Amino acid sequence: MFLSLVDNAITLIAYAAYLIAMVICGVAFWKGDWPLRLAAAVIVVGWTLSALTGHRDKFGMNYPMSIIDTTVALILVWISMRWRRIWCAVLAALTIVSILIPFVAWADRDIHRYNRTASTNVVATLQLIALIVAIWLTVRARRRADEDAIRA
Repeated sequence: MFLSLVDNAITLIAYAAYLIAMVICGVAFWKGDWPLRLAAAVIVVGWTLSALTGHRDKFGMNYPMSIIDTTVALILVWISMRWRRIWCAVLAALTIVSILIPFVAWADRDIHRYNRTASTNVVATLQLIALIVAIWLTVRARRRADEDAIRA
C-alpha cells in the first residue's frame, strides 16, 4: 500500500516537472528572440519524444532516447555557434551530460538506478535554470535596446 502511494507520488512529481518545463519553454517561446525560441522548441520536442520512447533495457539503456538527446545536443551546439549565445552552449553541455549518464551507469554496474535517476533530474533542473537565465537575459537586452531607442 505504502509503495503504491510512493510510486503514485513519484509519477505525479514527474508530470508536475514536465508541466513546469512546458511553462518555462512556453515563456521562452513567447518572450524570447529567434535563437531562444528555436532552443525552447527543440527542448520541448526532445523531451516529449524522449518520454514517448518507452522503458530502459535491463542495463538501464534506452537507445532511442540517446539518439534523440544526441540530436537535441547537436542542434543546441549549432544554435550556440550560429548565434553566439553562451546560455545555449550551457544547454548543449548539459544535454551532453544527460546523454553520458546512462553510458556511465551501464559501464559501472555499482551505480544504482536511483542514483542515475537523481543525476538525470539534477541535469534537467539545471537545463531549466539555464532556460530561465536565457529568458531573463533576452528580456533585459530587449528592454535596454528599447530604452536606447527612446533616448536616441
